[in-house]
Amino acid sequence: MWHELGGPDSYSTPGIGASMLILYAVALAIRDAAALPLLEDDCTCAAAEEGGCSSNLVQVSGSRLQAKVASAVSSSGGVLSQGTQQSNLDEIFPLSWDEAEAAADRVLQYMEHGEKNALLRGIGWTPFPKLGLKKWWYVGNTAAISRLDIPSLNMQDAAGGFRTYWTELVGTVTAWPSLLSLAATWNPHAVHSFAVALGKEFSGKGANAVLGPSIEVHRVARNGRNFEYLSGEDPFLGSRLVKAYVDGVQSQGVLAVMKHWVFNHQETNRGAGTGDGYSSDVDEKTAWELYLPPFQAAVNAGVSAAMCSYNKVNGVQSCSNKDFLEQILKKDMGFRGFVQSDWWALHNNYSLALGLDQDMPGWPVEAQFFSGSPPGSESTQLAEQTPAAVDDAARRILASMFRLGVQNSTKCSPPHCQDWFMQNVTTSEHVSLARRLAAQSIVLLQNNDAVLPLKGNIKTLAVVGAPAVAKAYNPAGAGQENAEAFTGGDYYSGGGSGHVVAEHVVTPLAGIQDRAASAGIKVLASPSDDLEAALAVAGEADVTVVVAATTSSESVDRKDLHLDGNADALIPAVASRAKNTLVLVQAPGAVLLPWRHNVSGILCMFLGGQQTGAAWADVLFGDQDPVGHLPIMLPETEGDTIQPSNEQHIKYTEGLATSYRNPKLKAAFPFGHGLTYTTFEFVTASEVSCDGALLCVEVMVRNTGGRPGTSLVQLYVELSAAAGQPSRILKAFESTGVLAPAASTRVLLPLTKQELSYFDVKAHDWVLSESATAHIGESSARIHHSLALNPSLTSVP
Repeated sequence: MWHELGGPDSYSTPGIGASMLILYAVALAIRDAAALPLLEDDCTCAAAEEGGCSSNLVQVSGSRLQAKVASAVSSSGGVLSQGTQQSNLDEIFPLSWDEAEAAADRVLQYMEHGEKNALLRGIGWTPFPKLGLKKWWYVGNTAAISRLDIPSLNMQDAAGGFRTYWTELVGTVTAWPSLLSLAATWNPHAVHSFAVALGKEFSGKGANAVLGPSIEVHRVARNGRNFEYLSGEDPFLGSRLVKAYVDGVQSQGVLAVMKHWVFNHQETNRGAGTGDGYSSDVDEKTAWELYLPPFQAAVNAGVSAAMCSYNKVNGVQSCSNKDFLEQILKKDMGFRGFVQSDWWALHNNYSLALGLDQDMPGWPVEAQFFSGSPPGSESTQLAEQTPAAVDDAARRILASMFRLGVQNSTKCSPPHCQDWFMQNVTTSEHVSLARRLAAQSIVLLQNNDAVLPLKGNIKTLAVVGAPAVAKAYNPAGAGQENAEAFTGGDYYSGGGSGHVVAEHVVTPLAGIQDRAASAGIKVLASPSDDLEAALAVAGEADVTVVVAATTSSESVDRKDLHLDGNADALIPAVASRAKNTLVLVQAPGAVLLPWRHNVSGILCMFLGGQQTGAAWADVLFGDQDPVGHLPIMLPETEGDTIQPSNEQHIKYTEGLATSYRNPKLKAAFPFGHGLTYTTFEFVTASEVSCDGALLCVEVMVRNTGGRPGTSLVQLYVELSAAAGQPSRILKAFESTGVLAPAASTRVLLPLTKQELSYFDVKAHDWVLSESATAHIGESSARIHHSLALNPSLTSVP
C-alpha cells in the first residue's frame, strides 16, 4: 500500500517522506489499522554500517509503525508547514524546542535499543592501521533508521566552507573568507548573508549539518586555529556575530554545531586522540565573562549541537566533564541540542552519563569503547551507560533533527551520496558575495598623506612579493591520518579540517592588474622575494605595493608572529627606494609590523578566500571604501601576547586581562581600529531611554571629510570597582551607514541589564553594577566621549 500511495523510496526528494507518511496514517485510520499486524520493513539502514540498502535509494516500506511516527511528528507543531525545507522555499522556520522535543518523545517510544544507539555514534571511518574516511562519506555520519523514516546525519567540515576533502570536489564550492575575516567586518548582516549562502552549499552537497560555527574567544595569539574563530578577541563581538551565523545556516534546514566547547585556545599539546593533552584551568568569573558569552549567544539563537574539545577543563576531559556539560551548558545556559565529541576526543566508555550525547567518529575506529560488534545491534553501545542516559541523548538528537525538518529534506545516506558530493553548488552570486565580504573585511591600518585610494595621477604601479602570485594549496584528500599534508594551509584558507581549496583564486597581482588596466595604469611586477628585483621595479613606480603574508593550521601553533619569507627585510628596503609604499598583509591572526613607520599605508586581510585579489583591488582603487575594523589587537611585540604553553595545566591567571583589556600590553594597532577614506566627528553623546534595553546612549556623528564613508561607533563600558574588571570592555557597536560629506546621523547604542552586569563569584550569578561609565569612540584606544551612567537607578525590565 505504501508504494501504491506513491510513498518515497529515497530521501532525494525533499518534503515527500513525511507527507506520504501522514497520508498513510489517514489511510490506516480509515481501515482501522489497530487490527492489522505490524509489517516488516523492506530495508532497515540502522543496522548496516554501509548504509544498509543495496541501491542508492534509502528505501522504506509502509508499516503501521511508520504511520504512527509520522503522526507523532506532524501533531507536534506542524513539521511540514514550519520545520521543513521545501525545494521552492528560501528558508525554513524551525519548530520551537518544546514542539521538537514533544515529537522526539513520541518517536522515542517506538525505537528499539539498537536504533537509539545508532544515533549516538558515528560511522564511515576505516580503523587503524589504515585510518581514513571512506570515499563519499561525510566527515561525520550516523546510520539512517529507515524503519522509522529517520535519515542519517550527514555532517561536514567546516564553519568557513564545505571542506574539499577529495580532489574531485575542488572547484564545486566557494572558498569563502575565513571567519576571522568576517569578524573584521563587525557586521551581523554580512555574516548572516554568508551563513545563508553557506547553508545552501552544504544542503546542495547532501549535508544536513555544518560543523560550525567556531566561536572561541582568542587567548593565545599564535594559536593555529585563530583564523577559524568568529569571536576574535572579544566576547561581545562574538556574541553579536554568532547569532547571525546560526540563524543564517539553520534557515536552510542545516544544523549548526558550535565549537569547540570549551577553552580550546592552543594547538600545542592538544591531545587529539590521546587524551593526554593540556588542561585549561579557568576560574568561574573569567569563564562566564570572557569565554562563555559567544556560546550562550549561540544557545539563545537555537544552535542545534555543540562539539566538545580535545583539551581537559580544570583537569577533566572536556567530553567527560559533567560540570561543564550537564551543569553549565545544559542547565545553566539552557542548551537543548546535543553534544558530540570532537573526532577522537572521547577517552572512556561512560561519558553518556556525564553529558556527552554522541561519539565521533565512532564505530569501528573506537571499538574499544563499545560492547558487541555489528553496528545497529542492541549490544553495540558505549559499554557503561544507563537507559535514562541513552534516552536523553537520543531525544536531544531527534529533537534537533525534527526542529529543522531534516527528516523531509535529507537528500541521501552514505555511501550513496556521490552524486550529491559532485554537485557544483557555487554560483556567480556566491562568488560576488565572497568578493564583497572579503573587501568589507579589509582593515585600513595606516594611510599617511592620504595615499589611498589610488588616484588618477598615478601612471605606474609596482607589485612585489612572492605572496602576490601565491597558489592555493590542495591536500589532495589527506586527512588527519596524514599530519604533514593535513596541516598545510595557504594565504587564502588556513590549514586543517577548515581548509577549502580555492581553485578559481584571484591572486593579489591578478586583481590589481585587472583593475589597473581599466584605469590606464601600468603595472610592473616582481612577484618574488628577490630584493634586487623588487628594488628595480620600485624605483620606476609612482606607488609600490608589497604583498606580505603568512598562514596557520589546525594541529600546530605558529612558531612566531612574523610574516613569511624575508618580508620584514624586504619591506623597509623597498620603502627606502620607492616614492610611496603600501603593504598588503594577508594573515590568519595577529602579526608583527616592525616596519610600519617606514611605509605610507598598511592594509590587513585575515585570509580572504578565492576573491582575495579582486577585493584588494576594490579597496585600493576606492571602488569599495574600507569599512573593516580589527577584531583583535595587533601587538607591538610578541611579548605583548600570551604564548602557547607546554604545561600540562595551563592556568588562566591573567583572568580577563587579555588583548585590549590588559593596559600593560602595548598595541601597534588597537582592537577595533580601522580607518576610512574620510574623517568623522563624534559631535555629542547622551543617555536616553529606549525600548528593549535598560538604557541607550545616543551619539551624533558627522562626516567631516570630502568623501562618502561609514563610521563604526563603539561603546566600551567601565563598571564600578566591585566588578573587578581590569579595564573598559566592549558592550555595544553600530554602524552609521554611508554618510555623504557634511552629513550627520544619530546612532543609538542599547545597553541591556547583561551589558551592565558582572559575574559575582560569591553569588555565582550576574549582578547589576551600581554605576558605570560609557566610553564612546572609534576603537578601544581612540575614545571621543565618556559618559557617567547610573544603571542601578534605572527601572530594570
